[in-house]
Amino acid sequence: MKKNTVIGWQYGPTLCRAIGLNIMLAIVLTLGNPPDASAQGYSSIPKTGIYGWRYSNDILQGVTLSDVFTFNDTITTDFGPAYANVWTSPANFLQCKPPTGRKFSYALCYYSGPDAPTGHDSGNPSLPCKLSADGVVANCACYEISTDDVSPRIPYYVDLHVISNLSIYQDTVEACGKEGEKCAATDRDPPVCEAINTNLLVPGADLISVFSPVYSSSYFTKNQSNSTECVGNNAGIYAGCMTAPCYRTGEKDASGRNIVECKCPVYNGPYQVGQANQSCNANSSGNAIGDGRGSNVWSAAYNPAGGPITLPEGACVPDLPGDKGCGLLDPAKDYSKIVDPSGALCKNVCAAYGGGVNASGIQVGYSCDATLCTTIGIGQENNSSFPPSHNAQLGLMGQACNGIQDVSGMKQILMVEALAECSCCASQICGCSNISAATNQAVFDLNQQQRAVGIQPQCDINDTLCGQNQ
Repeated sequence: MKKNTVIGWQYGPTLCRAIGLNIMLAIVLTLGNPPDASAQGYSSIPKTGIYGWRYSNDILQGVTLSDVFTFNDTITTDFGPAYANVWTSPANFLQCKPPTGRKFSYALCYYSGPDAPTGHDSGNPSLPCKLSADGVVANCACYEISTDDVSPRIPYYVDLHVISNLSIYQDTVEACGKEGEKCAATDRDPPVCEAINTNLLVPGADLISVFSPVYSSSYFTKNQSNSTECVGNNAGIYAGCMTAPCYRTGEKDASGRNIVECKCPVYNGPYQVGQANQSCNANSSGNAIGDGRGSNVWSAAYNPAGGPITLPEGACVPDLPGDKGCGLLDPAKDYSKIVDPSGALCKNVCAAYGGGVNASGIQVGYSCDATLCTTIGIGQENNSSFPPSHNAQLGLMGQACNGIQDVSGMKQILMVEALAECSCCASQICGCSNISAATNQAVFDLNQQQRAVGIQPQCDINDTLCGQNQ
């Protein structure tokens, strides 16, 4: 099988740290690109062994490199270095849980590339990825996903092979195994998750680019592989955005969502675009910078086996949209054999639902359960009216889950859902009955709003969380 073309020779990390940055940059200016680079059609892309240093210098403006950050340009798979964004098995995707008790954001660059919006939702924004003039980075417009807007109960994912911080990569391999298998098979928390949750992965970054299935319903096509192969003559330069640093610019899309800029390293080789039926050329026309196609490149990854990149197999994930997520509560199933409704765990869960009151006086655990999962697509597999617009989804989630990040007892709620293997179901599993009149009204109103935009609420599916019109 053909391997990716590595951009530059690979110095060992010890040697690189021993050479001063100024000397390295002087070498760059002296050597430039190899003589045959222009013949390859991408003369602006660095071809020397100091690509990692040039990229680090670009993203760490004003930050001293020594003892702070070492860019991971090591060969992490047989198909290239970390920034090639190579995925070889579902276990590579490490599941991370956003922190609770405070606001937290991450970036999603999975759909970035062309100037024109992609996907099948008319509300999808333009998310271009443009090569810098020197070809060192791709500046990509990406979604900011905040726990103020999307519940922290929805996990995000990091490809183990792609972790940009060398020290954190090494710690994560030690904890999770070279392929991520130790963390995929247990509840062990990958070190990279803690680094991202505490904003220590890349110094100076506002947030980090990871993968999330949150907006998949606006881009993925049912009954298709949702992958476009760019191999052979269609291979070329792409942006490896996983774990890249991102920065807020104040930009918003038409729906009011924050759009951030992520500085993604670039790589030349085969790749897959994470959407079906896309052109491998991210440019409609324009100035040739990268491999002669133009200044736009796809944010992409490479699966050597071909086909889409998928999440880990095994137990379903509560509150996660897609085929790896858990379904809603099944009224025909006896959950008491799994979780004791009168036990200590359920008492703590019901206390969390009862005490988690937001600024509007609503017990947000109940309102979020009634709305979140159905709004992101869980239980909507046979609903021909789904999905609604981005605006409708964001509005419903923002209204229903406002303040959910401040609810204590979230770990116990997620534990019940994981044990029962269902989504947005802990209050029903535990038989919680401490819902207030105001919350009952809010749940009733949210159900009506869901129906109005074509979403089937849990009330219509399993006859729970129906609320009550006062």
